[in-house]
Amino acid sequence: MTIAACYVSPEGVVFGADSTTTWSATSGHHFFNHAQKLFEVGTKSTLGMVTWGMASFDDTSFRTVIAQLADKLVQNPPASVQAAADEWINEAWPVFTGMQAFARLQQLNGNANRTPDQDEEWGMLSHGLVVGFCIGGYCLPDHCPKAYEIVFDPLGARPVPSEIAKNTHRWWGVPNIINRLIYGYDWNFRQAILSSGFWNGTDADFDSVAAQQALEHPVLPIREVVDFIHSCIRSTGKAMKFSNFPQVCGGAPEIALITTDRQFRWVRHKTWDTAIEDGG
Repeated sequence: MTIAACYVSPEGVVFGADSTTTWSATSGHHFFNHAQKLFEVGTKSTLGMVTWGMASFDDTSFRTVIAQLADKLVQNPPASVQAAADEWINEAWPVFTGMQAFARLQQLNGNANRTPDQDEEWGMLSHGLVVGFCIGGYCLPDHCPKAYEIVFDPLGARPVPSEIAKNTHRWWGVPNIINRLIYGYDWNFRQAILSSGFWNGTDADFDSVAAQQALEHPVLPIREVVDFIHSCIRSTGKAMKFSNFPQVCGGAPEIALITTDRQFRWVRHKTWDTAIEDGG
């Protein structure tokens, strides 16, 4: 699991992610706290990418496929961030659909007479193979910041990039802590109230009442955006640490930004000896 974030500001795009990756075994979950989920697309680049959900394409890392994308963008510079997002799909979708686990899920999905064990396997694969990406920044000669969300669903069609509106933020992976903090509720809490029998209004009525309590903020200077992203990621990690749920996100937050006048820059980035120094 993950806490991943993107904020599109008039001054640029800020990305953030935690560092925990989960390995599932028959005995339960095992957590590694020094993974990387946030990448520069190439070097001296004006594009970055953050990912959540599945941790890799089988034995092919996201790092490798992002590097292959970067090579192609150097040879054929994209005219827009959306064009770069489309090229990412061109590069990564065949790798995704070429996985053995993807083929196994399609086989199970087409079997109308699955056994209970096969039903359980189908459920694990259909959930576990979902992976999301957000690519953002700007493409010359345009300095306008843009970001696009892309979700690979093993039971869905080839994805289409979805633009993230300016002056807004998006959260993926474990967004419920931040949604509770900012909006006063998360999706599960909302559904529990609406289906409880005690709520007599419509879904829209609930959303209207809840919206009045949301913690809105004005257009932020980009350094404040960096603080906002870092605070939310760190708060989520700590909330999960002190909860009775598995600690599926945590580790050192990584933050990067692409301002409209500069290339990709790290704000916080793990050194290669982090796992050694932390001793965990």
